[in-house]
Amino acid sequence: MGRKKENRKRRQTDLKIVAVTVLIIVVTLYPVIYVVSMSFSDPNHVLARDIYLFPKGFSLKAYKMILQNKSVLTSFGNTIWYTLVGTTMSVVLTATTAYPLSRRHFFLRKQLSFLMTLTMFVSGGLIPLYVLVQNLHLYNTRWAIILPYIISAYNLIITRSFFESLPEEMADAVKIDGGSEWTIMTRVFIPLSKPIISVLILFYGVGYWNSYFAPLIFLSDEKLKPIQLYLRGILITSEIQSSGMGMDAVLMNEQMKYAVIVIACFPIMVLYPFIQKYFEKGVLIGAVK
Repeated sequence: MGRKKENRKRRQTDLKIVAVTVLIIVVTLYPVIYVVSMSFSDPNHVLARDIYLFPKGFSLKAYKMILQNKSVLTSFGNTIWYTLVGTTMSVVLTATTAYPLSRRHFFLRKQLSFLMTLTMFVSGGLIPLYVLVQNLHLYNTRWAIILPYIISAYNLIITRSFFESLPEEMADAVKIDGGSEWTIMTRVFIPLSKPIISVLILFYGVGYWNSYFAPLIFLSDEKLKPIQLYLRGILITSEIQSSGMGMDAVLMNEQMKYAVIVIACFPIMVLYPFIQKYFEKGVLIGAVK
């Protein structure tokens, strides 16, 4: 009797877990499916807002208009540039900075680690950052989006913690063979750090791809603005512009919102499954440390 009760309780618990998991999946996927369906549906159904899950009709007009719009392509190209260049520089500098901080014999290890951690809790604020960008002549340049945010203190901490978890004996063996610290880092530690490097690529890549506030503050040239600001412009001005447009223009303007959202999110959604297996490990390292 006791075992039967335990089995029933386990089954009930399993059913509850499955039900909650399914609910979370539905709540998470529904907005994505809805936006994708709106972008591919017939414009008349989009304007009528009678689409609740799957597309009604089929139309690629919004995507054709986006591909023919030079402003969208320019913004999308800017976002790709910011993401690729920014992520590459951030990953390289984070790894090369975390390595010396992970070495116990580094004489400034504690002091620099303290200052690094302090920046997570105390910051100068927006105005000093704006003045700094102005004085460095970075305003209205591509580097204003990258250099002020090139290293994240949190990412630096989890990378340093990962390096600390690697056996010290490997570094000692390289030193015995006459290897330098640079050799230890590039030939031993970095090749063994694929999980944390993947996590850094994900964190920095998503951050640069979704960068919105920094371009809004530091960029005034339309030719430099990323896709997120273009999407913002569409969402803000569509209601104002609609009053003076013909019906066809209103229909396409409404559907273009969803098509731009799909284009803005699609690359990250495609990239994430390939490095998801490293994501949990990287977060766990940071949480434990």
